[in-house]
Amino acid sequence: MQEKARANDTTAVANIQHEVEARLKQERASFVAEVNRQHEIEMKEVRRQVSEEVRRQVHEEKQALQREVDGLREEKSHQQIQLNYKQRAIDTQRSEAEVRQREMERLREEKEEAEQRVREMDQLLRNAEAASQEAERSLEEREEVLNIP
Repeated sequence: MQEKARANDTTAVANIQHEVEARLKQERASFVAEVNRQHEIEMKEVRRQVSEEVRRQVHEEKQALQREVDGLREEKSHQQIQLNYKQRAIDTQRSEAEVRQREMERLREEKEEAEQRVREMDQLLRNAEAASQEAERSLEEREEVLNIP
């Protein structure tokens, strides 16, 4: 009987031990599930915070880049204005040079015409001198002929 009681006790202990192990297993599973759930909640929060931080940094970087682009556009505009001013100055100088060139050409032509007129007048004066000398000689010859005794 004692052996039977001992066997019953052993069985009872084994059953209790089995129940305790089953409960521990269930509690452990429950605990792991809860830890996993908490971990997932924390990970969602971390992902949200990281996403928010990334969005903020991207926004700041976008604003910085926009300011840089605006600055470059302003600088480009200023350089374009300077370039246009210089180009107008060059065009004006070129135009003035062309006007001076045309004026010099006109004056050169007038000079050539004046020199030609001077040569013609010199020729006319020489011809007139020669004619005058010829006329004087002719007059002297006539006077001589007329003064013949």
